[in-house]
Amino acid sequence: MKIIFNADDFGHSKGINLGIIEAHKNGVVRSTTMMAGMAGFDHAAALSKENPELKIGVHLTLTAGKSVGGVYETITDENGYFLKLNTLTDKINEINLDEVEKEYEAQIQKVLMAGIEIDHFDSHHHTHNLDGIVDIFLKLAKKYRKKIRLYKKDLLCEEFADIATTDNFVDSFYNENATTDYLKQIISEQKGNSLEIMCHPAYVDYALYKSSSYNIKRIFELHVLTDDELKDYLEQNNIQVCSFSDL
Repeated sequence: MKIIFNADDFGHSKGINLGIIEAHKNGVVRSTTMMAGMAGFDHAAALSKENPELKIGVHLTLTAGKSVGGVYETITDENGYFLKLNTLTDKINEINLDEVEKEYEAQIQKVLMAGIEIDHFDSHHHTHNLDGIVDIFLKLAKKYRKKIRLYKKDLLCEEFADIATTDNFVDSFYNENATTDYLKQIISEQKGNSLEIMCHPAYVDYALYKSSSYNIKRIFELHVLTDDELKDYLEQNNIQVCSFSDL
């Protein structure tokens, strides 16, 4: 089996960036996804140059921080800040999808302009799975020929049939489940040849603590992802730790 431990939120803050690099250098993280509009973007881009084996995707964002493309009528406030997740979902039928596409393109281009070769696409708070938005997401994945994280795999047919994703995806390694035993359990239950496990390793800095309710527990994730017990378990069970480029 191939397992991708993808560290979300690269570029959010320096603490998150450094935690992800620690989980890459001394743990099982080979893949991360970058937030183009957050304050830690330049720091993350610099770290990416120092760690070329870490594969970097785009963590397409509509619910955190400020937009890359500017002020929009339906997806930001008057200052260009994105709506909260519950506001976005409540207003999903009012969202101008052309604005979503423009903003997604702006984020992708910002990552490319930083000299980063994009590995795959996913999104913050899984908003790319929302009705309407998922169509834009798949359109851009096809345009840029990128692999993806996706809940609704039945959508990968007809014109999107050549877009690749993992056989399975786990987003429950989180909060109280951020333990080595839990990871071993969910891995042992998987069927299929490939699995993505979403993770959020970090050192907690002030920016993370103030901006996210999921903060302190990220240290626990970092501990587990760098734990020799996990690495030994993966090796003993002939599990290949990889990135989306290896699918």
